[in-house]
Amino acid sequence: MSEYKTLLEFSRPEYIRDLSANRLQDQGLLKVWFQVSKQTSEESIELSGFSELAEAVSGLLEAERVVISREIESGKEFGTIRIECWVNQCYSEYTCDKAE
Repeated sequence: MSEYKTLLEFSRPEYIRDLSANRLQDQGLLKVWFQVSKQTSEESIELSGFSELAEAVSGLLEAERVVISREIESGKEFGTIRIECWVNQCYSEYTCDKAE
C-alpha cells in the first residue's frame, strides 16, 4: 500500500479564491494554479498533468473537502500526486504528475 504526504488540505467554509489554468499545446500538458482562502491565511499550489488533471478542476471547485498529497518512495515518475475530492458526499480521486 502506498504512503502519501499531505501537501494541501481544505474544506468548507475554506474555498478556492483564485484559479488559473494553462495548457502547453505542443505537449498537451496542463498547469493549474490555485489559491485557497483559509481562516487566517492563504495557501497556493500549482499542479501539472494531463487529461485526469483537467477532469479534476471541476471537482476542486465544487468540493466540500479536498486533500492533495504526494506519494512517497514509490519509484514512479508519473501519477505521484493524488487529488481527493468529496462532493455531495461522493468521493472522487484523480492523479497528476507534479505539485509545487
